[in-house]
Amino acid sequence: MFRREIEERFQADIQLSDAMERAINKFYSITAGRPPWEDLDDDIESINFAGYIDDVTAGLVTLDLGIDISGSERADYLQQHADYVLKVIHDKVSEAVGNCGIMFKPNGQNVDYIEPGNFAPTETDSNGNILGCVFQTQIQRGDYTYTRLEWHRFEDTTAEDGTPSRVYRITNYAYKKRTGKFGNTVSTSPGDQIALTEVKEWADIQPDIAIQNVEMPLFAYFKNPAPNRIDRTSPLGVPVWHNAMKELKDLDIAWSRKGSEVEDSKHMTFVAQSAIQYADQHGVKLPRFLRGLEMGVEADSTIHEHVSTLLTDQRIADINSILSLVSTKCGFSQGFFQLDEKTGVMTATQVEADDQETIRTIKNIRDALQDAITQLLYGCNVMADLYSDTPPELWETLKESLIFNFGDIVYNRQEDMANWWKYRLQGDVPAYLYYVKFEGMGIDEAKAMVEEAKSEQMQQETLFSRFGEE
Repeated sequence: MFRREIEERFQADIQLSDAMERAINKFYSITAGRPPWEDLDDDIESINFAGYIDDVTAGLVTLDLGIDISGSERADYLQQHADYVLKVIHDKVSEAVGNCGIMFKPNGQNVDYIEPGNFAPTETDSNGNILGCVFQTQIQRGDYTYTRLEWHRFEDTTAEDGTPSRVYRITNYAYKKRTGKFGNTVSTSPGDQIALTEVKEWADIQPDIAIQNVEMPLFAYFKNPAPNRIDRTSPLGVPVWHNAMKELKDLDIAWSRKGSEVEDSKHMTFVAQSAIQYADQHGVKLPRFLRGLEMGVEADSTIHEHVSTLLTDQRIADINSILSLVSTKCGFSQGFFQLDEKTGVMTATQVEADDQETIRTIKNIRDALQDAITQLLYGCNVMADLYSDTPPELWETLKESLIFNFGDIVYNRQEDMANWWKYRLQGDVPAYLYYVKFEGMGIDEAKAMVEEAKSEQMQQETLFSRFGEE
């Protein structure tokens, strides 16, 4: 971020330490598969297990996530924004739990997603909630990079009658800098200040606006709800795997060594170099596993067999030991991540009812996500008063109709099918509902099938009863 420009332009204290900026860059490198411990000269490559942890965690957090808000035109307007976010919620949660969180910010039309490194807190409360923040947005167009700095904060003012007042203020500045087609010129300055109207995407943005009666920031910060021990004074979060970086390094080393063993296990037979030369000179095609090796041996007929040693069982045991500790340090039940010996694939096991550590971790992250989306919709409601023609409505009224639905992470389809089949036989549920739920049938199709089966059964019973009478 352009720290000096922000501090001089806004006269604001940025709550983003050098330690956190370094951590953000380090976390990005790890999830990009380029960790600091990668050493190609020593055959140590990354399998990017951190990225896999991010995706698995996001999958459990957002499983069957649904958001419903209805009952008015404004509620329908907010539902559109909720649906907009739900389309990419898995990806955004994965990015957030793999770094220092993510910002959701309404822009009057939809929602912007700002990743760490592109926002800087300027004010927080005693709980670490971000109350003021500068957002940095960049657009590369041709040989120029356009930068917009947007500062959100609360300000104490005085009303016309002399009473103290508090407003929410948003200030925007735009800059233009020549950087080349790829925008990779390193500079501590965003360039020359320009009018917002010079960039079509920013043409409708007001340079400065003050809004009355705002209770919460018009942005929502979502992060992994875990202590930040990198910088205890920072309001930013840390990745879900931040305690397991040593184990992630050990895992990459163990897997690389296993791969090297397999690569070196190719069968080879070494013979005297003179034998190889003789074959080449006389057009004799030799098997591909033959290699020439001149070692000063006395007899050209000497043959040396290369038989590699594969420590597969030991390697798998070591890898599973590391994965078990990774599971624990990430807040999951021990053994949640494991290496399948049959397929050689690392997987996440199914969550069972007794996996309390996993359930607790996912619930905590879900609670944080629900709070963030609720605050986002509050911001969308305020923005709607400025940019939408829908009738205004109190947030308290809208919030009462806001419902979040999360999927059950311990759900077992086979058990559910067995239970529903029992309910069906007991007559607790209509038979057609079973086929709708588990066979993918439509309601009309299922009802028709059940009615047809009943009709055939009645005909058979009538026929048998006639035979009985005769």
